[in-house]
Amino acid sequence: MSRNYGNLRGRRSGAWQWLVMGFIFGFGCAAVFGLVIVIGGTSGLLNTGFLAALNATTTPVIITATPLPVTPTPLPTEVLAPSVTAQEVQVVAPTATPPPPTQDTASVQVEPSATLTATLVSVIPTQPTSIEAAIPPELLAIRTQTREISGGTFMMGTTPQEVADAVRECVDVFGGACTLAMGEDSSPPHPVTVNTFEMEVTEVTLEQYLTFLNSSVMGPNSHRNRCFGQVCLATRAEDPGSNVIFDSANYRVVDVIKNFPVVNVTWYGAQAYCEAIGRRLPTEAEWEYAARGEQGNLYPWGNTFSTDYAKTNRPVTSDPGAGPVDSYAIGATSFGILNMAGNVAEWVSDWYSPVYYTQLAQTGATTINPQGPVAGTNKVLRGGSWDTVPFFARSVQRQDLAPNDQTLWAGFRCVADATPTANTTGVTPLTGQNPVTTTGGSNEETTANSQPTLAPLPPTATLQPG
Repeated sequence: MSRNYGNLRGRRSGAWQWLVMGFIFGFGCAAVFGLVIVIGGTSGLLNTGFLAALNATTTPVIITATPLPVTPTPLPTEVLAPSVTAQEVQVVAPTATPPPPTQDTASVQVEPSATLTATLVSVIPTQPTSIEAAIPPELLAIRTQTREISGGTFMMGTTPQEVADAVRECVDVFGGACTLAMGEDSSPPHPVTVNTFEMEVTEVTLEQYLTFLNSSVMGPNSHRNRCFGQVCLATRAEDPGSNVIFDSANYRVVDVIKNFPVVNVTWYGAQAYCEAIGRRLPTEAEWEYAARGEQGNLYPWGNTFSTDYAKTNRPVTSDPGAGPVDSYAIGATSFGILNMAGNVAEWVSDWYSPVYYTQLAQTGATTINPQGPVAGTNKVLRGGSWDTVPFFARSVQRQDLAPNDQTLWAGFRCVADATPTANTTGVTPLTGQNPVTTTGGSNEETTANSQPTLAPLPPTATLQPG
């Protein structure tokens, strides 16, 4: 009996011990867990695992491989990927010539070389949109009124028969000494087409030209070397027959002849003036087309010469020299242009060649806007002058002088393109020229392409007042 009792007590004592040990172990774990919470805080643990449900105010965090951009509203993950198109890849891809960062793909594709790049840049407007905007006001104010010359196709030049008839008239009617050789360079006739252009109604006057020399674009002593590096015209210091007076500061003439055509002007001086006012010298083809009109007249007014219609040296008078630029209005062309026969011969832009017409005729084709030979030693003049017989006043007749020659019978007028463009001057470039420099005046009938009918006039006789 006593043994069995003893065994029961032993079992009861062991169970109680396990209960006590379990309580102590459980209390210790709870204490440790609580201590961890107190030490680490609740911010991190409450945001993880099943305890996240206990924190109702916490925003969920999206865990990605790369940090999310800082934005007020979380964006979908796919927005973070860079948006690159095939075209943009072509723009940034390495090339032989990296494209400018501001150009789009199309601009890069049309820029294969440095030459094309320069062309693209050149179309960016850097100049005034109007030609007049670049002209000094003092020059803009003096520009001569122009008339439109409607473009067209005509037979330029003349026939050997017409030259023979003109020589016979010169000798038999006007008592001249003309020869067939004087008109040979004006044939054969050949078809030419010219575009529409504007031509000044009158020849450039002394007042206009001296305004040019006195302008801001020229200045003192400009007449000596400011026309493409060449002489512009002869003053009285260089030619006693000149009416232009230069006092080391200004250019002037007496008032009574301000409306007379400027003479003693070189080809360079004529072209420089025209460019300064936004115009140019006419081509030889343009000049002849304007003089003959759409009817193809031999003279500006018709096919028969009249001493009442133009200033030549017939009839012989005691009043040599040119007249005012608005004189002889009865002899105007069908376009309304004055003094295209007589008064003063007029510089044109073309170089001169005695066989140029023959060369054009041999092509058998219509020449579009011919501009003369590419080079030469002389420039062409047209229209005859006060110093010649009517033979030289024919609209088909050609004369020539070295571009630096200054004579008492040569002047000019300007033209303009009907629709101005960036590069339509129609003028042979000035580079590479080798002009023959001369000083002093000359008589038109002493030149190689003029007829000697009268004794040379004294240079002081021309354009003197009274």
